[in-house]
Amino acid sequence: MKKYVILLLIGFCVFFMFSINQTFAQYAYFGLKGGVNFSYFRGEDADPETFWGSGSEQKPRIGFVGGVYSTIVLTKIFAVQPELLFSMMGTKYDWEEAGEYDYLVMKLNYIQLPVLLKAYIPLEGDIKPNIFVGGYVSYNVSSKYSNEWHLPSYGYGSGNIEEDIDGNMTWSGSPVETNKFDYGISFGLGSDFIVKGYQLTLDARYSMGFAKLFTPEVGTEPDLKNGVFSIMVGFGF
Repeated sequence: MKKYVILLLIGFCVFFMFSINQTFAQYAYFGLKGGVNFSYFRGEDADPETFWGSGSEQKPRIGFVGGVYSTIVLTKIFAVQPELLFSMMGTKYDWEEAGEYDYLVMKLNYIQLPVLLKAYIPLEGDIKPNIFVGGYVSYNVSSKYSNEWHLPSYGYGSGNIEEDIDGNMTWSGSPVETNKFDYGISFGLGSDFIVKGYQLTLDARYSMGFAKLFTPEVGTEPDLKNGVFSIMVGFGF
């Protein structure tokens, strides 16, 4: 059933993109874009001492983000930009003390469908700075964690593992499953550069997820949500 929902969402975005282009758009660009994510967990339970233990700290997971997009220019001021992206999210938790360490990397990868409204700052010429805001839905395609440790004084020695989160990680002693869907808002700023009829685009954005990430078999869902800063460049024609 969930697969059909994803297909319907993709179909709706494609239909919306072409319908607006044919009915309202002055012109449109279609292209590829890619960049880098700096992602982390937000929420009350994302606190390092709550999630990973006293003395630990949370650091961003750095990952790839990229896919296809269309900039559909409606007026001199406004454009709509649907995107279909592969987005690597998650976070890192590090604990270090007196030469010993315990590192955890949470690796959550999504197919993401943002739809952004862009507002251009009116300038003469082919440089078009803009601000934008919009919503997105995401579908989780993989969720793993890796753990590396060196804890001889605690009796654990050294080692590392990488496993699926589902069924292997626990919250309050109960195994968790990754929630497949996420949704939220994205906002940021960027600029389009029109060069000989082609579009070069650059943007920096923050995406705030509203859905909780994990459901334990027993107990309440932990207050853990996605947060990610992204920088992307694109080429449209």
